[in-house]
Amino acid sequence: MPGLCTFTMNNTHHRYLTELTSLPTAAGCEQYVVEWIANWAVKRGDVEIESDRHGNLVVSHGPKGKGGKAGGGKQPPIYFTAHLDHPAFVVRSVSNDRQLLAEFRGGVHPDYFMSARVLLHHDGEPARVGRITAVEKPASREAGDIVATVRFTRGVLAMPGDILTWKIAPTRISNDRVSAPACDDLAGVAAAIAAFDAIYDTSRDRKGAVSDRRRTSGNRFLTGAARHGDVRLLFTRCEEVGFIGAIGACKAKTIPRNALVIALENSKSFAESPIGGGPIVRVGDRTSTFDPDLTYRIGKVAEALAAEDNSFQWQRKLMVGGTCEASAYQTYGHTATCICLPLGNYHNMNETKRKIDSEVISLRDYDNLVKLLATIGTRLHDPGKAPPLKVRLEKLFESRRALLK
Repeated sequence: MPGLCTFTMNNTHHRYLTELTSLPTAAGCEQYVVEWIANWAVKRGDVEIESDRHGNLVVSHGPKGKGGKAGGGKQPPIYFTAHLDHPAFVVRSVSNDRQLLAEFRGGVHPDYFMSARVLLHHDGEPARVGRITAVEKPASREAGDIVATVRFTRGVLAMPGDILTWKIAPTRISNDRVSAPACDDLAGVAAAIAAFDAIYDTSRDRKGAVSDRRRTSGNRFLTGAARHGDVRLLFTRCEEVGFIGAIGACKAKTIPRNALVIALENSKSFAESPIGGGPIVRVGDRTSTFDPDLTYRIGKVAEALAAEDNSFQWQRKLMVGGTCEASAYQTYGHTATCICLPLGNYHNMNETKRKIDSEVISLRDYDNLVKLLATIGTRLHDPGKAPPLKVRLEKLFESRRALLK
């Protein structure tokens, strides 16, 4: 019977988090994150990356078997999905070497823009600091993007398509708090890749046996069989402007129809969904509710993991702070749900200080998200560990059906 995969939270997985959440990215301009993922794949040497016609990335382990199943497995593939972009500016036009116009792609309230400082990212050049001097607001979000005039005190090199991000310090970790320019959703990207590392541990032998047992970073070693399902990663583009990449993936049939899709997100934290309370099995968002059976099965995996590992915490919530890609996947006929990290300063908006600020997550929540994903990759197809909801209902019916007479 499949158990927990060998999982060691280590400094490498924390490095993924700090590096990825510091990268500049914007809807339609995700190239820096794509390059990071490509480098990671080269270092592993056993990863295939494919791009669909919309530029979304699919990561799988080793050569694919017939029917699109990596390794030719019989079970439905499990997809962990996360988006590559974060709210940011993209240069529209350059007036001169000290002034440019940039459109903002994402959801941030206009009150946060005026006089804010930004960083210009031009390939081969150090990031340069500019300041927003004027803001043009569209009549509605559907009418277009906020357009900002940005001025620099010294001449800079810039061209249309360059990214400008808020001037925020690179990612830093203090005790349990991670403060970063872009947790949403690059922390989700990092967690998916770290879980993939754990599921497809290169220290295993060819039969999948565990070859060593290590303890690091104060996290308990997770024991069990090393068998796993067919786990793939889908990294999408342009989520912040209406999950356009996810819709494109559905239209392009990038995801097999029988796949189980688990979207990873960072969702605005509320009092009832606190930062530090653990990753959240998200039963729905502001727009829709997610697949009840898949959500139930993931909850059962989380319950079993919590019973076996005292360090593991998790939450189950309806998170209404926004709409995530799981709603899109469901709408286009896929079996989908979501797991998210509770997020502070959503989209860099510090609502207390009314200023642009670092996004904040819990490092422990991140570790537990990776742990949960690694366990899902091992247990989701095990009926003893992740029983379908219908099985429970059938048992209830059989035990009480006499009452219907």
